[in-house]
Amino acid sequence: MKKILIIEDHPIYRDGLAVLVAQLFAEAQVEQAGDAAMALEQLAQDDTFDLVLLDLKMPGLDASTALAVLCRRHPAVPVVVVSADDDAATIRACMDAGASGYIPKSARREILSAALAIVADGGLYLPPALHPAPATAPRTTASPLTVREREVLQGVCACEPNKTIARRLGISEATVRAHLGAVFRALGVTNRTQAALSAQRLGLCDATSGPSHSDA
Repeated sequence: MKKILIIEDHPIYRDGLAVLVAQLFAEAQVEQAGDAAMALEQLAQDDTFDLVLLDLKMPGLDASTALAVLCRRHPAVPVVVVSADDDAATIRACMDAGASGYIPKSARREILSAALAIVADGGLYLPPALHPAPATAPRTTASPLTVREREVLQGVCACEPNKTIARRLGISEATVRAHLGAVFRALGVTNRTQAALSAQRLGLCDATSGPSHSDA
């Protein structure tokens, strides 16, 4: 059962988003926070959330600061920004700060649902207007991934699920997801298949390893 936190100061929109999330993720436990400070306190007491949805425009603690704090304190928890601001610079700044997705509030219901599903499966989501430009420029072989990121990427190239990678490396699945997020951002991709293909092109994976067919 997934545990999801919605951080939004407008009760009507927050309740509507909670209903949509509950429909998308069967039996999900959905909790709400009316501001960023309250959310940070909730996460400090309970860091078992699988997904956080964050509005950028809220009173009190600056949401962009809250995003950076969330991603630093809870790197294994994917954060999706849901905001009325669809400025490209703002979106890229959020992704560079560690967000796993950015969904404009003007997005249709089906797009919102698809985006949340992508992030929940370990991918990254950007509004179509920003494709194909990645939020962070891919690193080249002259600026390689960290040793641990390379180890996780090898597992992706070998089609290993997160559980297998975690067991092989002696780390948790949450840590694997955190490393995958860093790898995706470094390579400028949004899922495991793209990461494996990009890694092979850059010579970061064993050429005999095939790309993963699962985006989980």
